[in-house]
Amino acid sequence: MIRVRVPATSANLGPGFDALGLALRLYNTLTLEPADRPEIEIEGEGAGTLPRDAAHLAYQAALAVAARAEGGAAGARAFRLRQQNQIPLSSGLGSSAAAIVGGAVAANALLGAPLGQQALLDLAAEMEGHPDNVAPALFGGLVVCARTATGVRWIRLAPPPLNVVLAVPDYHVSTDEARRRLPARVPFPDAVFNVTRATLLVAALTGGRPDLLDEATQDRLHQPYRETLVPGLSDVFAAARRAGAYGVALSGSGPTVLAFGDAPEIGPAMAQAFQAAGAACRILHAEFDTDGAVVEDPA
Repeated sequence: MIRVRVPATSANLGPGFDALGLALRLYNTLTLEPADRPEIEIEGEGAGTLPRDAAHLAYQAALAVAARAEGGAAGARAFRLRQQNQIPLSSGLGSSAAAIVGGAVAANALLGAPLGQQALLDLAAEMEGHPDNVAPALFGGLVVCARTATGVRWIRLAPPPLNVVLAVPDYHVSTDEARRRLPARVPFPDAVFNVTRATLLVAALTGGRPDLLDEATQDRLHQPYRETLVPGLSDVFAAARRAGAYGVALSGSGPTVLAFGDAPEIGPAMAQAFQAAGAACRILHAEFDTDGAVVEDPA
């Protein structure tokens, strides 16, 4: 039996659209072992909605690793898979990336590690459709990544500790729908704005300069176009800043809002702003995860 722990992730972080992802200390765990037929158990988040058959995303990832390792001859394989989920579903915290990475890493360990880190990342990015969640889920830390014709190019950075406050409203946002809201073209000044803020964001996080995060988390490429999917988003941002957040951004495609900072008023302020927009929300506190996906002792 193989047991894997996978962190939640927050992608984009404001200006780093499809390029930046951050691992957070909020975890799903997955166990995997050979079986005669597909067997899937789920506890925690998604227990009432996730499939319990071979359509399960983590199970599909495990089969994909086996197929790639065995030259496409994994059709007869079956696994017993158990998930214990803390990461909210469809909330912009990388639940699908955690499933893909968990299944892939567990199957790779079970089969004797036939795939290296780069092969695992490329497989996970293919399944997810973009690398900015699967990369930090796999490697931990802050990951800068880019898809190329020959695979994902990436570098893992280790920013100093900084508290994160997550406001998770009680509704979901479809990633596909969020991407459909984006324009095919953007004004050149907006592209320049995001390039400068994204580079400033990486420097601010890795250089221990939280005072720069208010400006560094600004965005013009995706958050303004997605605001209708997250009612009250601008008000939530403003409330977080007034409460002492260093910076604030939509986590992935949302609806979760991520704020950097440890002021005790940040969480209640964001919850109140969401409530004013008609949504209840959970407030979660997290720190940066530096380990990524970890194979643990099942005992």
